[in-house]
Order: sequence, then C-alpha cells, then structure tokens
Amino acid sequence: MARGLLATAFAWVAATHAFAQTASTGSGQSYPTRPIELVSPTGAGGGSDIVARTVAEIAAKEKLLPQQIFVQNRAGGGGAVGQTYVAGKRGDPYVFIQAASGLVTVPLRTGLDVGADKFTPLGAIGRDLNSIAVSADSPWRTVKDLIDAARARPKTISVGTTSPGGSAHTLMHKLQKMTGAQFNVVSFKSGAESVTAVMGGHIQATAENLGEVMGQVETKKLRLLGVPSLSRVPGLPNVPTLKEQGYDIQAGGLRGFAAPARIPPEAAKTLEDMLAKVHKSAQWRDYMVRNMYEDVYMNGEDMRKWLAAQQTELATFLGEMGLVLKK
Repeated sequence: MARGLLATAFAWVAATHAFAQTASTGSGQSYPTRPIELVSPTGAGGGSDIVARTVAEIAAKEKLLPQQIFVQNRAGGGGAVGQTYVAGKRGDPYVFIQAASGLVTVPLRTGLDVGADKFTPLGAIGRDLNSIAVSADSPWRTVKDLIDAARARPKTISVGTTSPGGSAHTLMHKLQKMTGAQFNVVSFKSGAESVTAVMGGHIQATAENLGEVMGQVETKKLRLLGVPSLSRVPGLPNVPTLKEQGYDIQAGGLRGFAAPARIPPEAAKTLEDMLAKVHKSAQWRDYMVRNMYEDVYMNGEDMRKWLAAQQTELATFLGEMGLVLKK
C-alpha cells in the first residue's frame, strides 16, 4: 500500500512538472488547450455574472487566449456554492472564479474550508461602489429620511443585499451601528433580485452596487439616496455621498478573480496577464464608466496582500453582526 501511495505521489508530481514544461517551453500544446470555466457565484443577471460575462466576451473579442472562457453560474449560500466548487478543483488551471472579499467572509460565516489559502489570487480590475436606492415613488429623499423611518419603526424597513457579510451587508451594518437604526436586512441570490424586489414593493430599499441599480435609476424607476464613496461619482454629480450627509462610510465590491490553489505558476501568469489586458481594453474602460466603477487594478500579488489585510477587518465586522460561525 505504501508503494502504491508513493507511486501516486510521484505520478502527480510528474504530471505537474510536465504541464509546467509544456506551458513554459512551448513544446507540444501550450496552456490553455481547452475552454476555461469562469464561475460566477451569484445568479444570472447580477453584478458578478455581468462582470464575468464581460471579461469572457473581451477575452474572446481581443483574442487574449487561444481558447474560449465560458461562464457558469454556481449560486447559493452567499457565494459558498461557487467557492466550494472551485476550491475543490485544486491544481486545475481550467477553472477560476469572480470573487474577492468572499474568499474571506464565506469561510468565516459557514465554517467551510474555502478560504483564501485554497485559491490562487489572479488580480482585480475594478471596484463596484455600493449605493442606497429606493423606489422612485418612495417618500424618502435622503439617507437621513430612511434612517429616521427605521428608528421610528425598528425592523420594519427592509433593505436588500446579496451575500451575508458582503459589501452591501457590511454597509448596512456600519450604518446601523453608527446611527442606532434597526433595519430588516434581507439577503438575495443576486443584486438583480434585490433591485426587482424594491420595484415590486416587496422591500423598501437596496444597498446594492451602482452597477446593479443604474439601469433602473436612468429609467426613473429607482431613486439614489446616496453613495458610500470618498467623493461624488463623476457621472452622478447630483447624488451626495454618505459622508456629505453625515455618515462617513465607504463601501464597494472589488471585482477580483482567483483560481484554485496550486495551479502551475505559468497558468496563473497567463490568466493574470489576460486580466491585465482586459483592464486596459477600451470595452472594459467603457464598462467602468457606464457602471460608475472606481478604477482599481491589482495583480495577483497585490490581491493576495489585500486579502490578508481584509482578514482581520472582516472578521471583526462579521463577529459584530453575529455571522461568524462558532466552531
């Protein structure tokens, strides 16, 4: 049995070495030799899904890889389903995921072994700022109006978010902690569902990313009360920041990407370089402008350091929200 295990181990090392040799020297076929799966851990139509599909489209149009990227939605558990799937593909360079803070928050709140150490950070290409938006026929015109309503009727004003512990959820936690207001925070599978719930009158507000709400804001179905940014968003000069309204909070979702742990370094470099080119592309620059993104770029090492810094901060916030699973 020991000989069998040793033989298996040697076979795995040899296979990995052979892959690295092929990718680095160009002998035989170089990586990738077949389509690559890009996992969106949210439902179709949400911000993560649209970002993933935009990246795949740009990569194909610009011929950034010799193979196609195809997007697969693996929603559920506030990102846990998608992360579990990708983390389980250890060493496989033919799958990666659109995720960032979830690599820290999902294991904290679920106890699943799907943290940042189970992934190879590839980089980030933008930050999707959060917002606070209500239906166009809502009586509330400012963030203070919304907070006053929640103070007057605790737990009756429902606000939509997506992943528990994600940027929208954390924004609402910070706002409640700062003001003493008590909202009923509702988690949806995607930002699109949260926005639809506001328009349908099922909830009273959403804290989703600007990219999720702008279509409905432009058609005057939703009204923006404020944006948690350092300064006013260039495309929204009439929408005040939360800081201007007395609430010094910044929040947004980093659009990052990660592959499973222990993929060959050459494959990681190929995917990292592809994302860098996507970030520089005219189509992505236009996407960021249209969706009011903050222009942020990180390579794989930058993202690794960012995740390490987020570990302490997000563990604190999730602990305060009662979302850290006690083992």
